Amino acid sequence: MKFSYFFSDCDGVIIDSEIIAANVMVKYINDFGVEIDLDTYLRTCSGKTFSGIMTNLSKEHGLVLSDNYLDEITSLYMEAAKTQEKAIEGAKKAFEEIELPKAIISNGFKAQINHAVDLVGLRNEFEDRVFSGVEDVENPKPAPDIYLFAAKKIGIDPKEIIVIEDSKSGAKAAVDAGMYVIGFTGASHILEGHEQVLNDVGVKHVIQNMSDLPPLIKKING
Repeated sequence: MKFSYFFSDCDGVIIDSEIIAANVMVKYINDFGVEIDLDTYLRTCSGKTFSGIMTNLSKEHGLVLSDNYLDEITSLYMEAAKTQEKAIEGAKKAFEEIELPKAIISNGFKAQINHAVDLVGLRNEFEDRVFSGVEDVENPKPAPDIYLFAAKKIGIDPKEIIVIEDSKSGAKAAVDAGMYVIGFTGASHILEGHEQVLNDVGVKHVIQNMSDLPPLIKKING
């Protein structure tokens, strides 16, 4: 079967932002008196939604969350991102070389996803095909719902879609949606051994450099 569409995650794939979010969240969680270090957060929480992480922690530790805790976290993240966020090296060039129509699928809010797309300079590649696991469906990644929703909205069979994901959560979502998944380990937040984590979820290939992506897709689709 020829693949006819390319879906990409956002954070940790086109923009090197997961490490920013992780540092913000570790401090936010520590401020509740719950001990968690950066490595533990990256291993257990990367790719999940802020609300899902905090809801689970509140149940486990009896935390009392404010009504606007998500706004608090988002504000802290956006403030840190002003000076720290950057594009994944080689992402713009690689995506422009991939000769497939594209959509971006993220657990972030659409405003944040669109900001990342414009920051990296990939608006011409994604246009308005931006899908959010926290806005478009009830169950975000690791559920496959957002991937299936995007495929249905575009009108494409999930089996005709190649996906790139960096997190275990996102990779599982795409694999469970029946898509052909490539893992990416080139972002700043990736820990040693993550390639095996992605392989265990069911990704078909793992790359560390974006320059390897266009020739890999050509080979897969050849």
